[in-house]
Amino acid sequence: MVLDDDYLNKVSDLVNQKDFKNLKIKFKDIHPYDLSEIIQNLKIDQRNEILTVLPDKILIELIPELPEEIQLEFVEILSPRLAARLLTSIPPDEMTDVLGDLTIESRRKIVSYFSKEKSSEARNLLKYPDDTAGGLMTTEFVALPMETTVSETIKYIRENTKDFEAVYYVYVLSNKKLIGVLSLKNLVLAASSSQLGNIMNPDVIKVPFDMDQEEVSHIIADYDLLSVPVVDNAKKLLGIVTVDDVIDVIEEEVTEDIAHLAGTEVKINKMVDAPAHLVVRARLPWLIFALIGGLLAGSVIEFFNETLSSVVLLAIFIPVIMSMGGNVGIQSSTVFVRGIAIGEIKEPWKYFFREIKIGLLMGLLVGITIGLIAHFWKGMPSLGFIVGASMFSTIILATTIGIAIPKMFDKLGVDPAISASPFVTTIEDIMGLLIYFSIATYLFIVI
Repeated sequence: MVLDDDYLNKVSDLVNQKDFKNLKIKFKDIHPYDLSEIIQNLKIDQRNEILTVLPDKILIELIPELPEEIQLEFVEILSPRLAARLLTSIPPDEMTDVLGDLTIESRRKIVSYFSKEKSSEARNLLKYPDDTAGGLMTTEFVALPMETTVSETIKYIRENTKDFEAVYYVYVLSNKKLIGVLSLKNLVLAASSSQLGNIMNPDVIKVPFDMDQEEVSHIIADYDLLSVPVVDNAKKLLGIVTVDDVIDVIEEEVTEDIAHLAGTEVKINKMVDAPAHLVVRARLPWLIFALIGGLLAGSVIEFFNETLSSVVLLAIFIPVIMSMGGNVGIQSSTVFVRGIAIGEIKEPWKYFFREIKIGLLMGLLVGITIGLIAHFWKGMPSLGFIVGASMFSTIILATTIGIAIPKMFDKLGVDPAISASPFVTTIEDIMGLLIYFSIATYLFIVI
């Protein structure tokens, strides 16, 4: 149902009145995602009150939709027995995500109420880092021996549907090793007596358990998969990563990169409603860096004060030199960082030299244009040459810096997106001014 303002106002009134009976009735008709949005906008005490009175059926669907910090906050106010009951009812990958955020002591108390099977499952999944295929995967999937017939497979799926998070494919095994895959469409269309081994696709796209989550998301996107199997070193099937988990990964990675491009280490979606002092703490270091860069740029102007005093008209073109250089640098850096992030750039050096060629062409066109403008505007051919040559050199330099700095960070194992805005623009401003005034000084003083 659509949550219009009138509906939300009614919910708000029920929350303020602590009318939990009617709240439960209203929440039954709301999609878990919409319910999570309502819960997130409540005060902590209101949120905890409502969560503790909601029936298990609603909570089981709601918990996976809640942000990590609210999941953790909620689980910690529950008794270990109740927390165990709820966590063992949600998908295994979601369960281990919550358990992984708890303290060792809290986790131990909750897991002590797990069944032997669930406890073993949790321990197996918790050993994989969160940002790997193993950390993303679920163990609820359909996998059967190659000798199983189509009719037996369909019967098995019907009888055990509640045990599977998603039934997109049937994975075929031989001695517990993954040897093939079969889509539900092909399963239904096959003869009932056919064995899976005879109708499966033996070319299975699979990922190792330690593959980075971003690479996993690329594979699912590139091959248009709904899920991808995760295997160990012996090709034994461990679990599957489903497309819904990959969407969350893509959102997480993109948000992280945008945060870096904006010059902050804090996730942007958390900054929207974060306390002012946290936002200041996240942004201030990069502003300090930019401030220092601005002072250095000012020092460059001061160093060439004699040249500027001799030809005051040079000051008119300082903003356009700095602006064009900064914009070109960010354009090059943004495209390069994106290409690296999504795996489009396979040969960075080849791409680097391509960008240099682009920079040469853009520099030539823009340099000639601004040079002619300066010449005819102020009637000084020498000024036109200085501005044009400076713009040409600055754009080439900006293109180089826009690729070289992120490439250097990537080589050092640091996220290249960090360097995109603060480093590139600051360095480009300083270098652009040095080029501009150096050319002017040479022409007006030396010659």
